[in-house]
Amino acid sequence: MLVQMHAPLTTQRYRLGSGQIKEVHYWVGVPVEHGGVERSRIPVAPATAKEIDKVRWVTPGPARKMLTRRGDRRLLDDVVSRAEAGTLVTQTLAIVRHGAAVSRKQWSGGEASRPLNRTGGVQALDLVDIFSALGITRLLSSPWERCRASLEPYATVASLGLVTADELAEDFAQREPEAAGGVIKRLLQRPAEPVVVCGHRPVLPSMFEPIRDVTSNQIARGLPTQDPYLRTAELLVAHVAYPRDNNGQAEVLDIEYHRTIKRV
Repeated sequence: MLVQMHAPLTTQRYRLGSGQIKEVHYWVGVPVEHGGVERSRIPVAPATAKEIDKVRWVTPGPARKMLTRRGDRRLLDDVVSRAEAGTLVTQTLAIVRHGAAVSRKQWSGGEASRPLNRTGGVQALDLVDIFSALGITRLLSSPWERCRASLEPYATVASLGLVTADELAEDFAQREPEAAGGVIKRLLQRPAEPVVVCGHRPVLPSMFEPIRDVTSNQIARGLPTQDPYLRTAELLVAHVAYPRDNNGQAEVLDIEYHRTIKRV
């Protein structure tokens, strides 16, 4: 069964016999239902039988008694408390800066048609695995070439349409600085499919503001505040819940970052 990653859970850290500290990251996993996301996955070899003693499904109460490590019990408690609050499954809203582009000095054409360079092309391919892991099924981009090209490999592999919004382009943002933020605000209004939005460096601050507005101060401190905000092809992933005790209004539970292998 394939899964897509939702909000991160409690990170586990413990010391190995060698003295090294091992760190294990967990996410809420939801079965993949979209055929395009399924096709975008690289096959993973199943764990060997030596790694698994027995497989059983049990309810949280008995499971807690069976767990011998305190860290594992904390992890289970995290899952249960989120389920009780109605925040276990979240909406994924990812903002990505386009991949590395041909420099302005080297490009004689218009700014809107300036393409990705070789590194940017590799970054766009690397983004496929990240988008697939997040279960992205909606693609929204600035209409400019370097943004569209950053999402097109995944759109092709996952057989998804690529929608553009003029408000995400640099020239539009110069005329109406808050327009890009309006796009993000509309995406936050109600639960929807996992979405990635691709924009330009100067537009990123406006895109972050609606997220900041529905994020606790502690988590909001993790939002970028200084130029360049994100590296090329870097994602900011907001995990958004609509909890009952917040009248179903959007609330960002966590923010994390994902980078491609090729970084600029």
